[in-house]
Amino acid sequence: MSATQSAKKPRVWVIALIVLAMAAGGGFLIWRTATDPVPGARNAARRAADALAARTIADGSFGSTVGPVETEDLTATLRGMGEIRPTIEVLDVQVADDQREATARLRAEWVIHDGKPAWVQDAFLRLVHGPDGWTGVWQRDLIASGLEDGDRLRAVRLAPERGEIVGADDERLVWNQDAKRIGLDKTLVAPDVQPKSAAALAKAVGIDVDGYVAKVAGYGPKAYVEATVIRAVGQDEWRMLDAARRVEGVRILDAERPLARTSTFARQLLGTVGEATDDAIRAGQGAVRAGDLVGLSGLQRAYNQQLMGVTGFVVQAYPDGHPEDPRELFRVPAVAGQPLKITLDAGLQRRAEALLTRSSGRAAVVIVRPSDGAVLALASKPGDTTATTQRVYPADFAPVSAIAGPGGAAEAIEALGLTGRFGLGVDIFGASTDDGPLRLSPFAMAMATASVARGSTIAPWLLADAKPAAPASGISPEQAEAARRELRERASRGALKPLSKMPGAPVLADSDGSLWTAAARGDLVAVTYDSGKASVAQMQRLLTGIG
Repeated sequence: MSATQSAKKPRVWVIALIVLAMAAGGGFLIWRTATDPVPGARNAARRAADALAARTIADGSFGSTVGPVETEDLTATLRGMGEIRPTIEVLDVQVADDQREATARLRAEWVIHDGKPAWVQDAFLRLVHGPDGWTGVWQRDLIASGLEDGDRLRAVRLAPERGEIVGADDERLVWNQDAKRIGLDKTLVAPDVQPKSAAALAKAVGIDVDGYVAKVAGYGPKAYVEATVIRAVGQDEWRMLDAARRVEGVRILDAERPLARTSTFARQLLGTVGEATDDAIRAGQGAVRAGDLVGLSGLQRAYNQQLMGVTGFVVQAYPDGHPEDPRELFRVPAVAGQPLKITLDAGLQRRAEALLTRSSGRAAVVIVRPSDGAVLALASKPGDTTATTQRVYPADFAPVSAIAGPGGAAEAIEALGLTGRFGLGVDIFGASTDDGPLRLSPFAMAMATASVARGSTIAPWLLADAKPAAPASGISPEQAEAARRELRERASRGALKPLSKMPGAPVLADSDGSLWTAAARGDLVAVTYDSGKASVAQMQRLLTGIG
């Protein structure tokens, strides 16, 4: 044997020993993997967790410990949770020394409302090993910690208190008040009589008959279909309640709702609040659900997010058959809405609305403060939008004609800022010519007169905490003075002459002598419109005592 061969022999033995050791180690690992109970127990825990999350525990994950009784009980227990399903994670698995039992710690997260804290529940799942491997052992407290036999779960949405709308001098314009919900309970009236009852109720409460009849028809057979909500006190309200009670199938419920000072007070501007419509739910992008109270029109709709606040929820357990006796498991409180402060003057608004009751036709009053453009009153007859959308065709309107340059009326209304959006939360027509006659709304006439009275173009101001910046361009002081001279001259003659003789601050005015009148007095500008042809007389009554 050569020296080289002698040197290789020990190395061969070393390699052989290493290969033998690796083979032995690999065999041990394979044996260990085949006999380790933890992976099997964890898989069984995962299957049970998935079944719980899907609310389908009859899939075999719990072996013989689940049958029809347990499955039906789970369905009944979770019915009050709607379609919500938890996300369940297996956190840990511990196997007993005899490897016949194990315990898995589960964590369930119930997302009741997107974007809000989840209801988190930890539970301990018992696992047993049998001939067919590992299976879970069913226990009711896997649904929720401490759940007792017969208990049922429910998630209840918590409505936030809606913010108030506050006017000048911090006077409340809209606030939460005791109210009555008037509606048709379809369980109290035969199906063939429901259209007749719906029509009668609509007439009794003064809403659109065809619309309400269709609404009732579209609801389910056991639905309560709200017709209107009124304050709980007041002679007019009591008369409406008496009329509604005479209709078959009507049910009247106590409630609390945001209501204005009266049923007609600044209704066009302030808007109304009611249960969320399909459109409101879609627009809410998950923040608004069926049954929520939302703004349906006016400022209530435009600033709904601020006024509504944020809903909360509470998870409760209650004994089967006794929903009136719940105990609280988890709560996310509702966040109250924030108040909306506006420039509207309650006294002037009441005065304007009282004036409209004298009119036999379409009528409106607009009052603004020229020094800053604050809207102090915006009044139309109930159900109308005359103040903001009525097209007035003045043959000659001094605030426009006196400042019109080579560009004519179109140039003037542009300089007066009457062609854009006003951002007040309600639909407003400003002014236009479209190569035809000049047309303005009563609101635009008031803003034009206010700009002339001030001496520069103003932007209308309604939100007390969001005063707009003055327009970068507008009428010149010379144009404003020319218009003021014309207004002074017109106020001294014809149908307007009585206004010039009123005591106090002098009146600058313009009018067509019948339908409309615009007047400036001190730091107030008012426009009255009346298709009943009493506009100048209305203006005199309006200005008496407030100029």
